[in-house]
Amino acid sequence: MKKLSIYLLKEFLSFFFGSLFLFVVLVTIADLSSRLSFYTEHPELINYFITYHLARAPHNTYYIFPVALMFSSTYVLGNFVKNKEMLAVENSGISLFKFSMPIFTIVIVLCLLLVFFWEFVAAPLNKVSFEANDAMRGNQKASKSGPWQIFGGNNYLYFIETYFYKEQYMTNTIILKINDDGGIKFRISSPYIQWSTNDRKWYVQNGILTTFTDNKEIDVKEINNYPLDVLERPEHFYGRPPLDSMSISEEANIIKLQKEVNMNTSRLETDMHYRISYCFSGFIIVLLASLFSKFSTQSVLVISLVMVIIVALLYYSIVMIFRSMGEAGNFNPFIAAWMPNIIFSLLCILAFKKFY
Repeated sequence: MKKLSIYLLKEFLSFFFGSLFLFVVLVTIADLSSRLSFYTEHPELINYFITYHLARAPHNTYYIFPVALMFSSTYVLGNFVKNKEMLAVENSGISLFKFSMPIFTIVIVLCLLLVFFWEFVAAPLNKVSFEANDAMRGNQKASKSGPWQIFGGNNYLYFIETYFYKEQYMTNTIILKINDDGGIKFRISSPYIQWSTNDRKWYVQNGILTTFTDNKEIDVKEINNYPLDVLERPEHFYGRPPLDSMSISEEANIIKLQKEVNMNTSRLETDMHYRISYCFSGFIIVLLASLFSKFSTQSVLVISLVMVIIVALLYYSIVMIFRSMGEAGNFNPFIAAWMPNIIFSLLCILAFKKFY
């Protein structure tokens, strides 16, 4: 059994890494082809072209990973069935599930490695690819935000026309302090509010403070260099980078910051949990692949490709449905991210129950 397991793993891993490399190359060629007309018009940007596609390869590897797992496991196990090798194995008292156990074990290890691959390789290099793409297109890094409406901590509501990231100040801003009953306690309007790094506070350089009392009296006064007692800090107003450029730890940090001031984190939480759940989708898909291999015929390659296409379309469709629900706040982010894996796990259980 040990020699058989080593032989099976050798066949599986060699085919897996080969198919993974091939699929990544094909996706890269497709991406390159879609940009070819732009590249031919701007040959002076060749360094950015090369940087973009090289840095984008780990991102493609991450997303192609489950597809390569399923294709290789279906093909390798299907060949065992087609060549009657599986028949000899079953006659010796070893079931297909037990025979495939070494593959399942190594796939779990590969899925764990994929989490670290995204964290330390794919996400950081995605930043490089985005920067190269922006340089090609002539896009400059944003130095300021557009209009914002933010419900912050301690019932503060911000209406900000423009926030400047580097200089850490906001212009043409209205800040409302809301009572627990929904009424307005006071209102500050100012053309300029600056962050002080010395005492870590926001200061209204000049503005109008309007206070509303319980007796329905209104007090209006002019304020200058007025400190704000709010929870928000400059990092709460920073522009959020694209989801594909953030590692899991970076997303967790931004979620923590935004939760401190009661900002909506559904989109970020869904994406963070999705990053992890997607890594382990490969294990569920390989379980299904072991079942498909049982029905392999002489056309193992065709069967493998067809099964990969069908399962990939079904899986990604379910992912998009639940991910959109999680990002919209209609579903718990954790459950929304893991629901496709749960559904496919149930399908595996039902299939194994039926065929074994």
